[in-house]
Amino acid sequence: MKKMIVSTSTSCLDDLGIPENVKMLPMNIHMGGANYLDGQDLSLDRLSRVLLDNPNIDISTSAPTENQLIEFFYQLIKEDVQEVLIICLSSSLSQTYNNLLNISSMFSHRMKIYIYDSCTISHGEAVMVLEASKLLNQGATMPEIITQITALRQKMTIYMTVDNLKTMIRTKRISAPAGFFANLFDIKPIVYLDDSGKIIPFEKVRSFDKCILRLAEIVVDEVKGKKGQIYLMSGQLNPYIKPLTMHLAQRGYADLPVMPIASVSLANIGVFALGVIFIED
Repeated sequence: MKKMIVSTSTSCLDDLGIPENVKMLPMNIHMGGANYLDGQDLSLDRLSRVLLDNPNIDISTSAPTENQLIEFFYQLIKEDVQEVLIICLSSSLSQTYNNLLNISSMFSHRMKIYIYDSCTISHGEAVMVLEASKLLNQGATMPEIITQITALRQKMTIYMTVDNLKTMIRTKRISAPAGFFANLFDIKPIVYLDDSGKIIPFEKVRSFDKCILRLAEIVVDEVKGKKGQIYLMSGQLNPYIKPLTMHLAQRGYADLPVMPIASVSLANIGVFALGVIFIED
C-alpha cells in the first residue's frame, strides 16, 4: 500500500528539501494581475525581490480552489497513493483545511484520507512534516503519526514581528485606521501563535530596532531553564536578521539556524518579517 504525506507550500520545504514520501500542495499568490502557484511559478527569492522593488504592488493570497484540489487528488490516484496524511497550515489563517474537508469526501472511496490542522505556520509546519515523513519511513501508522506530531506541536512556541504594517493593511490582516496610527507613531507589534493557531498580539514596541531587541529578550525569557532548539525565521533578503542574531548571540544563543519564511506569509505580512520558533525537548 502506497502511503504519502502532503504538506501545504507554506511549510517552505521547497527551500529546505522535500523527502521522497512528501508531496507539496501549492497555495495561490495573486500579484500584479496574475496568479502564481507558490513554489512552482514563484520562488521565495523572486517574490522577495519583487516586494523589495515594488513595495506598493497589489498582492494577495488564497487557499487552493475546489478545482485545484480535485486535480490534486486525481494526481494522487494516478500515482497509486492509497493512504495520505495532509498536514495543513493553521485553519485560523487559511481556508485550506476546510476546503480539503469539503472535497475529500469525493475521494474517500479511492483512498484513505487524513486531514490534519497543524495549528502553525512556516517552519513550524516544516518540522511537523519532516517528523511525519520520518515516522512513515519507520513504519508508523497514520494515527500514530498524528499522535506524535500533535505532541510535537504542543512543544512549540512561535513569536513574530514586522517592520512595516503597509502589507498587513493592504492584505487586510489589520484595519487601515489601526495600521495608519501604528505606522504614524512607529509602533511595531510582536505577536505569538496560540495553541489553536491564531495570531495573538503580545506586545507593542516603539521603533523596529527596539522591537528586535525586545524580541530577543522575550525569546531568552521563554527558553530560560529549558532544553530544546531555537530556529530563526526570515525572508532571504531581510537585513534585520543580522541584529536579531547579534542580540541573541550576546545573550548566549549563537549560531542559530535561520529558516525561510514562506512566500505566502511574506505576501501577507511583508518582506521584513522576522520570527522565532522554540521547540522544547
